[in-house]
Amino acid sequence: MDEAAESHVLELALIFSTVALLSMGGANALVPEFHRQIVGLRGWMSGSEFAHMLALAQIAPGPNMLVVSLIGFKVGGVAGLLASTLGLVAPTGTLAFFAGRALTKLQKAWWLGPVKAGLAPVVVGLMLASGTVIARAANHEWTGYILTAATAVFIYFTRRNPLWAILAGAAAGVIGARMGIYTVG
Repeated sequence: MDEAAESHVLELALIFSTVALLSMGGANALVPEFHRQIVGLRGWMSGSEFAHMLALAQIAPGPNMLVVSLIGFKVGGVAGLLASTLGLVAPTGTLAFFAGRALTKLQKAWWLGPVKAGLAPVVVGLMLASGTVIARAANHEWTGYILTAATAVFIYFTRRNPLWAILAGAAAGVIGARMGIYTVG
């Protein structure tokens, strides 16, 4: 491995561990910062590539943070994959273990309920930011924005499996390309 790729591998581990340790709200809440770090600050991939990797990670079986491994592989090969995945999982897993033990002891603390209630809106905001970042990276034409909004409305109001929305979006893409509304690229 050359020196630049090795530098990227170490940087990947640091980025993912830092972002994971300094955030809350689950995997989807981390996506905007991952995008900012990988696409915006370092330019290791385009916004479109990032959106494609995120889409692949979301539809693949397994944890939705598969995107971290995909980014690591794209940037630094197998070593990047391992560094990214371990950078995300090891520090937060260790912290979660010790926090879980502490919370078990503090179950009856008067302040624990209000703290949890106060964090809920923050988590929702982070998840909305994640959706906005991905929509802006993936949508380049008005049809994409319409499909994104329709999908959000469909999922929110029907509580159906998101795969139905993906299928509808794919069908709309095929029909739109056939009709010349937009090009596939």
